[in-house]
Amino acid sequence: MNNINCPICSHALSVRAAKGRKSNKPFIMLVCQKDGRHFRGFITDQQYVKKVLEDQQLLGSGMGNG
Repeated sequence: MNNINCPICSHALSVRAAKGRKSNKPFIMLVCQKDGRHFRGFITDQQYVKKVLEDQQLLGSGMGNG
């Protein structure tokens, strides 16, 4: 798996599944492992998110690895 690094401190970003506060829709969040204030990115394309989450469930592995 390719690592994506924080543009501020160069630590690997963590990938997490999350839900929107108001919409309650799932999305994928990328966040700096060292300090979450450095970088937070969100992937909100619902078709892509659905595919990724389904693939993760089939593989039996959770998200959260950087």
